Amino acid sequence: MNQLGFMSYIYMGWSAEAMAEEARNQGMNYVQIDPKQAMQVMDDQPLSPARAEKIRSIFENKGITVVGLSGYTNLMNPNLPKREAKLEQLEKMIDLCSVYGTRYMATETGSLHPTNAWRDYEGNRTPEAWEQLLQIIDRLRNRAVKQGAILLAEGFVNNVLATTEQAKDMIERLGTEGLAFIMDPFNYLKQEDLSRQPEAMATMFDHIGKYCPIAHAKDALYGADGFTTPRVGAGQADWHVYAELLARRMPDVPLILEHAKPEEVADCLSIIRQSFVNVEASWGVKNTGDA
Repeated sequence: MNQLGFMSYIYMGWSAEAMAEEARNQGMNYVQIDPKQAMQVMDDQPLSPARAEKIRSIFENKGITVVGLSGYTNLMNPNLPKREAKLEQLEKMIDLCSVYGTRYMATETGSLHPTNAWRDYEGNRTPEAWEQLLQIIDRLRNRAVKQGAILLAEGFVNNVLATTEQAKDMIERLGTEGLAFIMDPFNYLKQEDLSRQPEAMATMFDHIGKYCPIAHAKDALYGADGFTTPRVGAGQADWHVYAELLARRMPDVPLILEHAKPEEVADCLSIIRQSFVNVEASWGVKNTGDA
């Protein structure tokens, strides 16, 4: 199965040492770090190279590799001064990738919604919004190229980057230098896809799988509050389908847990591991001709 890791924000308020120890005890090998997160390491200097080196060494001493950085922000913030401030902050974090020992900086694309970057908004579907996003992504990936890094764009059904078809178009327009994606089918599942998950997820892998050096582990849920992406096992996604696609097409890509609380991590990892066991068992049945 894919080697496992976690998003640092799962352990919000924990020290880097405690996170690394817990990750090792849970059998995880990777961490995706938010450089701004307080970790009781020079927290008054969140974007300093010295702090990055210290945090990297803490995790590496426990056998945990920094797989990428989390620079999640609303790239399309309709408040232009706030947008520019966040873009400049993201550029500073891109500059830290090599110090953390990774090439990857991840961000969502965001929304033009006036108050909520995760709410659907008709302005996100316009050609003008798409061209704006391409310009912003191009700016950030050019910064990444200068630093020997790669920008990872993560889509979401309600954001400007809402489908893997759009992600494929982005690569065709901008190229692959300094730009890639995160495999996170939960973010892209439309409500109508829930009844056809094998086909829907396979199409996502077809569109962007070869451009994804990291995969995410959570779930997808359509309920009274609209669309959410809760922890593994708390939604409507078919983890057997996802695990089989990862095992067949992206077996060497780290699988990073998100949207869980510390006390939920063990259960989430158990569900993930059992999904891969079930996939392997189903392959064995097929190979013997019993099904």
